[in-house]
Amino acid sequence: MVTKENVDRFLETWNKITRVFAAMECCREDPGLTKLELLALSVICNRKELIMRQLAGHLGVSMSTATVVVDKLVEKGLVKRKRNHGDRRVVKVKLTGKGEKIAVSFQRQKAEIIKQVMELLSQEEQENFISILKKISDALNGDKRK
Repeated sequence: MVTKENVDRFLETWNKITRVFAAMECCREDPGLTKLELLALSVICNRKELIMRQLAGHLGVSMSTATVVVDKLVEKGLVKRKRNHGDRRVVKVKLTGKGEKIAVSFQRQKAEIIKQVMELLSQEEQENFISILKKISDALNGDKRK
């Protein structure tokens, strides 16, 4: 049973840590990038090169939204498009040198924050914390498997 007291305690704590995690939503290297642009850079960086449909899927957005994001990243010189000569409908995206530098920097920045959080916990608490976060994530994203 969920009590009002526990909801209130959760919200109070959540509001405090939200400020810390907000740092993971902007990049020191380029603070003008949106959350979705940063996520796109990270996805492309992790996969080196992918087609637009894959990027849209990883971002959880429509193809038109992914196209707008990539358009902005191309304008900023962070991503380049490459058309498939056999099928012009297939467009691959890849990071430029500048885009890779920003993506790697952003990933390091996130890792630093996560490391600081995890260092507050014992090994057992870390395992429990990750397990609980996974359970919440799976439930909120429709994955009811245990």
